[in-house]
Amino acid sequence: MKTITRKRPETPDEFIRRYPRLTAHIVAESLGYATPTKAAWIGLDGRDGRPNYCEWVDYCYKSNARRCLQAAIRNRHFHKGYMGNYRLAKKIVDHYLETGEEPLFASWF
Repeated sequence: MKTITRKRPETPDEFIRRYPRLTAHIVAESLGYATPTKAAWIGLDGRDGRPNYCEWVDYCYKSNARRCLQAAIRNRHFHKGYMGNYRLAKKIVDHYLETGEEPLFASWF
């Protein structure tokens, strides 16, 4: 039996399309600081063990994108409330997927 393997996402757009919910959780974990594309870069860097020098990741995780990605996954059940709202973050990600548009700076502003 032949095993079918999917190509790993290599660009932020591919990451967002493959993992829209994870992207939204990274946005929520950032308290809206990250846009969908920034969240995807964090996800790609975390997956590949690369540092990410976004101010939020640098300050909170000492540029360790993997720790940041793990925190977004681990805390996914707590992404509720004003600034860390998963449902709002998912709407922003869905809007990106439909139109290619996203906020220029932070997702909540």
